[in-house]
Amino acid sequence: MFLPETSKQAEQQEAAWGASGGRLSRCRQSCQDSAGVRRRVVVVSLLALCVGSLLLLESGSVGRLAESPISNPGRVLLVTAHPDDEVIFFSSTITALHASGFQVFLLCLTNGDAHGLGGLRERELRAAAKALQIDSAHLSILNDSRIQDGHHEEWDTEYVAGVVRKEVRRLLINTIITFDPAGVTGHKNHKGCHDGVRQYVTECAWEKGTRQCPEAWSLTTTDDMRTHLSVFDIIPSAIDGKRGNESAMFLNHDLVGMFKAMAAHKSQSRWWRHVLLTRYTFVNTLQRVKPLLTDWAMPLPVPAALESSLNSNTNDDIFARVATSAGAAAKRDMFMARMSRRVMRNSKSRRNDR
Repeated sequence: MFLPETSKQAEQQEAAWGASGGRLSRCRQSCQDSAGVRRRVVVVSLLALCVGSLLLLESGSVGRLAESPISNPGRVLLVTAHPDDEVIFFSSTITALHASGFQVFLLCLTNGDAHGLGGLRERELRAAAKALQIDSAHLSILNDSRIQDGHHEEWDTEYVAGVVRKEVRRLLINTIITFDPAGVTGHKNHKGCHDGVRQYVTECAWEKGTRQCPEAWSLTTTDDMRTHLSVFDIIPSAIDGKRGNESAMFLNHDLVGMFKAMAAHKSQSRWWRHVLLTRYTFVNTLQRVKPLLTDWAMPLPVPAALESSLNSNTNDDIFARVATSAGAAAKRDMFMARMSRRVMRNSKSRRNDR
């Protein structure tokens, strides 16, 4: 006589399970619908950001985003470490400067001979420079025993500064562009470019005053996330930070030329799958390189005439004072200190050679 009751209980349990299963099914469907909506929102947002970035890129006008302090058309020297640096990292700067009427000169400090491909990579660089509209007469490729390609090569900063100085004088350069202290990828040769340019700018400022020396700018290194945002980093670059006179931003004005230049570096084709995903293909942000005011730049006590300028941290006043007759004593002391350092370094080198 318990069977009907048992059967009834079973039916009730089945009905309860069915209702519960229905609720679970509806909940699962609702979650799937919500996930679908979120995915659509993300896709639409990314598409909008991409379209906006491409429109800004297509407009080709840096000024619409931020006025570049590099405003007067002149002669710009780009200092790189290896063949392919010019297109991997600086194509946006090169194409934007050309579009604004600047003359661009390229100084590549090595011919990329770390793996015995120096001759081939020189030819590739000449083809890439042509694709980027850099005249062959505006291209200098070094193969100097004291400046060699390699992750473990340590460059003499003063020697690199001397090389830059010669090119600046020979070409009548008024603006220099190179890597920043981090070197974008952390490569020692990239950092060596920055250190050499900064030392040249510092020595020139102490000798002549900043107003009589070329301006120097460095390519800003970004974190990995922003680096691989590709075209999406155009808008963040425009919004990020204050522009003013200490930073500049350039958009790529010639993607076709950039791709042709990339194709010219056939021996480095493994870079393609990385380069096309980086922000540097589409946008460059630059920071002004300031002359050093460190102990090596001023190895002796600062003359009293300069103390007020040092305290007020006005670099132009400091360098202008040193570059005048009133700062002749300071210039003499600095020159003698520099020569003393060189003598000491050469003596140490000779002892090590014995």
